[in-house]
Amino acid sequence: MLDKQDLNRLYRYAWSLAKDDTLAFDLVQSNIEKVLRRNTIKIDNPVNYIMSGIRNEFIDHTRRSRKFETLSIDESLFTQSYEVTPDLESILIDEQDVEWIIDRLNPLESELLYLWAVEEYTIDEIAAMQDTPRGTLLSRISRLKKRLKSDVEKNQTLRR
Repeated sequence: MLDKQDLNRLYRYAWSLAKDDTLAFDLVQSNIEKVLRRNTIKIDNPVNYIMSGIRNEFIDHTRRSRKFETLSIDESLFTQSYEVTPDLESILIDEQDVEWIIDRLNPLESELLYLWAVEEYTIDEIAAMQDTPRGTLLSRISRLKKRLKSDVEKNQTLRR
């Protein structure tokens, strides 16, 4: 059903949300167990199914510990048109920057960046996966890219 590459992918996804090795491992393990217990149900794409379960369980976990940040969504975002620019892709980021960036992201930003930049899902695929409007995701990526570009440049200047 799942190979080593799938398991590593699931772990990286869980870690992008939790930023904690133990919690990421627990999220992956518990969701694989759930799938194995439901062996009578045929799942077309088990990795995506498990990723969805990981996300839901992480949200439940953070709600219980009251660490999950609630975002307010501006209704005007749904009527505006957004264009994804390649600014973030053109920035050279070293290993120190990556660690510094990850520490600054909240779980929603971390998940979005992971799915978009690492797993290379399209915005439409992420929107369907998260049941979130496409414009909202484009807006989040746009704001995230601007903030990260500025932050990385400041961080690199400070290290010089």
